[in-house]
Amino acid sequence: MITIRNITLLLSCIVALAACAARGKMGIVTLDTPALQTERIFVATTRQRSTAPYDFNGLRTTELSYARYDISIPATHEVGKIEWPKKAPDIATDFVITDAEIFETPAALRSTIKASNHKGRTIDEAVVFIHGYNNNFAESLYRFAQISNDMDMRGTPVLYAWPTTENSIEYIHDRDSVLFARDGLQVLLEQLVHAGTKHLILVGHSIGANLLMETLRQMAISGDKSISRFIDGVILISPDINQTVFLTQLNHLDPVPKPFVVFASDNDRALKVMSFLTGKAPRLGQITNSEALDKHGIQVINLSEFDDGDGFLNHTVALTSPRVIAIVNKIPTTHELIKQNNGNPESILQRLFKPTQ
Repeated sequence: MITIRNITLLLSCIVALAACAARGKMGIVTLDTPALQTERIFVATTRQRSTAPYDFNGLRTTELSYARYDISIPATHEVGKIEWPKKAPDIATDFVITDAEIFETPAALRSTIKASNHKGRTIDEAVVFIHGYNNNFAESLYRFAQISNDMDMRGTPVLYAWPTTENSIEYIHDRDSVLFARDGLQVLLEQLVHAGTKHLILVGHSIGANLLMETLRQMAISGDKSISRFIDGVILISPDINQTVFLTQLNHLDPVPKPFVVFASDNDRALKVMSFLTGKAPRLGQITNSEALDKHGIQVINLSEFDDGDGFLNHTVALTSPRVIAIVNKIPTTHELIKQNNGNPESILQRLFKPTQ
């Protein structure tokens, strides 16, 4: 049983660990020859520019910035991990940025994505990732590079980096930043469609899932379907959303994107804390079985049995567990999955993610 005492102790541990742990930092190297294994991540952000080269801080700005980063993945990389660059970044052992570019205009972003074709990825399909709270820019960027590499992503990776405070005790501030960041995400999606994207796969982690849902809701309320018709899938990972709020958001979506997948776990310690802080109701990412979600065609994948992810909180298990990543790599791209299963991927997903895996 979860008691107030246990929650308080857990929250204290989280704060203490966040205060002691070193934060992720970018490492940049200049190479004479191209790196053997790189991930190209495109970025849109409502964070303010930092004084460090190609970096952004946690402060808010209404001006949307666009960028591109080529990140080298070391040959010694372990699935689910980020090999953080040391004081002297080493391409042989670390994730390092080998090339980067800040775009002055949205048109520059669009033209670069069109011409990229990095690893055979085209603008036809874009995977947009919205990170959770308490992530600095480097942490969100390197995490998406790890995901893109480990999951052998087929679509062009695009990170939406919204302004978090980079401090675990400022959760309430970051909940406000979610509302602040909705317009920027909508503009990014508009730019991708304008660039020629035909298939949008939208992925939100933790409270980033709430940002994604709020943006989908505001677009639906506006009546503008110019973006929604290109959305081929929505994936919410450990979503930090109240279930009632989620159903209200969902009720505005007509139609609800398919497939729509929620990765949940009743062993997510971070969401247990957030549940306590927000009124004790379970967060969406803790709900592994719900008739209300079934009625909307939401596929809930129960990851409670997976505990080999990065960190003791089990909040990134879907992104960092080697077992989960191995399963994800068996799944075809989203629009192919729909075609193969007559618009309903439930049978494949439920079979692949059996607790006995």
